[in-house]
Amino acid sequence: MSISTLSNICTTNYRFQNWAGIYSSNPKVYFQPTTVDQVVQIVKNANEQGRKVTVIGSGHTPNTLCMTNDWMVNLDKLSHVSILKAEHNDYADVTVEAGISSHDLNEYLSDRGYVLQNLPSINGPTLAGMISTGTHGSSAYHGLISSQIVNLTLVNGRGNLIFVDSETEPDLFKAMLLSLGQIGIIVKLTVRVVPKFNLKVTQEIIDFNKLIGMWDYLWTSTEFIKVWWYPYNKKCVIWRAQRTTDAVTPVKQKPFLSKKFYRFIYESLLWVSTQVCGRLTPFVEKWVFKRQFKSIGGLGEAQPEVLTSMDAFTLDCLYSQFVDEWGCPLVEGPDVLRKLEQIIDEGKKTHKFYVHAPMEIRCSNTTLPHSLAPNEAERSEVTKGAVYGNIVRPYLDNTFKLAEYVPTGDVTNNQLTLFINATVYRPFKCNSRIFEWFTRFENVLMDAKGKPHWAKNFIGSTELTMGNLVTSGYKDYQCRGLGRFIKDKYQTDLPIFQRIKMEQDPNGIFETNKDWLISNAIVE
Repeated sequence: MSISTLSNICTTNYRFQNWAGIYSSNPKVYFQPTTVDQVVQIVKNANEQGRKVTVIGSGHTPNTLCMTNDWMVNLDKLSHVSILKAEHNDYADVTVEAGISSHDLNEYLSDRGYVLQNLPSINGPTLAGMISTGTHGSSAYHGLISSQIVNLTLVNGRGNLIFVDSETEPDLFKAMLLSLGQIGIIVKLTVRVVPKFNLKVTQEIIDFNKLIGMWDYLWTSTEFIKVWWYPYNKKCVIWRAQRTTDAVTPVKQKPFLSKKFYRFIYESLLWVSTQVCGRLTPFVEKWVFKRQFKSIGGLGEAQPEVLTSMDAFTLDCLYSQFVDEWGCPLVEGPDVLRKLEQIIDEGKKTHKFYVHAPMEIRCSNTTLPHSLAPNEAERSEVTKGAVYGNIVRPYLDNTFKLAEYVPTGDVTNNQLTLFINATVYRPFKCNSRIFEWFTRFENVLMDAKGKPHWAKNFIGSTELTMGNLVTSGYKDYQCRGLGRFIKDKYQTDLPIFQRIKMEQDPNGIFETNKDWLISNAIVE
């Protein structure tokens, strides 16, 4: 089957731009397959013609990993639900095509009494995209989204269709659960879902110093939790959510920034502070914080509201943005935050750089039980924790590793990963300067045994990059590379991942952005 026979699913004049609008590319051919067989034929044709192939979903990845001028495959039309099979009173396994979004799958499941167990803050990424990039939510009782996957089917670089799970091709399964799209194209997945549930949500304003004082017990105080840090205000907002059998409550007054007029005003102020006068940034943060959270009380004063899990997990990301996120052991958190506070204050004092708020602080528990059995017994509608689809740790997992699994009721900070997300807005799609701030941010996290989130805007340095070293000519926001650091941090797992990649994609057809892959040690 040649390209001409696939003409009804491809175009040659497509311009792809990621969600943030930071990067764009003009692929030679842009495919939107509607069947698995078409994906197989695309890969086989790419091998025959010596082309490179990259796969994109919703485009939320803010770095250049998916940029290509060669062949691009979008799976949005490969999004059918194949099977919903009830296995147990406490869960069901649903088999879907990989291009389905978390939003659309949840809509389908909700009508049938089920829901995805845990989600990231962004609404609508594809299942395949979440799995391939190590996406997570925020909970001391849940891990990566990939832990919900029972099995998957991929088209490898040879054009072979392969089914994998914990028992069938277990090494390949382990690599595919965080593959960066470098081993094969995921075309089907079976995901373990649970009966749909509501969440009782509270938000509380707290002083930054008080947050540090609560660190030892805060993160296990509820099933789902995240913190938004407003550094120039010296304040944080704690968001907590716990399962409940209570009915959904009427919507309260909409947040300040949900109104178009104020949203425009805030973006305009951000534009002035990033493009004209950086010294205004702290005042802009204080202005928006006061108005966005004026109805929220302090610690212990929260007025809870009950939302569906789908509505509760979703966060309004506001505007185009650069995002640099790292994970480190949660016990390192107080020291990390104190150092970042000092760096932010120094940046303000010297006027060298300013940061944007909020900085999102989250956690995950990626310790794994020895079997799936503990997750299936004695659960109720409000029981904390995951019903695992697998108990496999991906080779490229960037979370903190603890050898021993601890039962849900005994979770402590010692087995948790802290995720810190530094966001810098691009008001009206205009670039803001990030190099000075992100470099210092990354240095602190590296010292704290941290690792970068693969799909974010990490910067790295010319001292840490791999391949042909370039010491100048980088744009402010351009990734220099972290290859030497990554090679050291993944000493055992990275070589195994690279071997599996070579076996499954011997011609390197998925290596579309090879400079990025080399500079970050994914390929040599």
